[in-house]
Amino acid sequence: RLQTQASHLKPLVKVGSQTLIEHVLDSMAGAGASEVVVIINEDSLAVRDHVVAVKWPFALRWIVETTPTSMHSFLRLVETLANDGDEGPYLLSTVDTVAGAQTYSRFIAEARRLEHAAVTLALTSPGNDDKPLFVRTAPGDSRIIAIGEAAAPSSYATAGVYAVRASILREADAARSEGVDALRTFLGRLLDRGY
Repeated sequence: RLQTQASHLKPLVKVGSQTLIEHVLDSMAGAGASEVVVIINEDSLAVRDHVVAVKWPFALRWIVETTPTSMHSFLRLVETLANDGDEGPYLLSTVDTVAGAQTYSRFIAEARRLEHAAVTLALTSPGNDDKPLFVRTAPGDSRIIAIGEAAAPSSYATAGVYAVRASILREADAARSEGVDALRTFLGRLLDRGY
């Protein structure tokens, strides 16, 4: 059962007894995360205030920045995680992905096994999503061959969980300078460029 709070901030929407952000952080803790970086905009400081009241079993860092698009937020997280030289893969999740710790653990383990993959996407059925990011995979393979409109219609859509390696940052500046402003477009660009 969904419950909204007076603030109407998406991360603070409750599913059952926990907020969305608590669900994600609990799952990351259960998956063994040693560090978690959360990005919020300047108007969402109540999210940070809510979360820091809890003692988490990992280092928790915050980026407070109003980014123009989901792509910019995605890249800021990857840049921050890659800053110490770690090549990844990093587990990234949207705040509205409600999945258990075992799901995250299995997903990141598979992404580590797929050493050649710069990005690994968790997939789901498109369901009732009003704007799904469709994905098509190669027959009998998990390799992505089409994403976005080029994949529509498809039995698969992204599920809001990604494993990303720092190597994608080679495309970040070019994408920004070319005016790419949506995560779905950036992921399509990566695919087109052989990632």
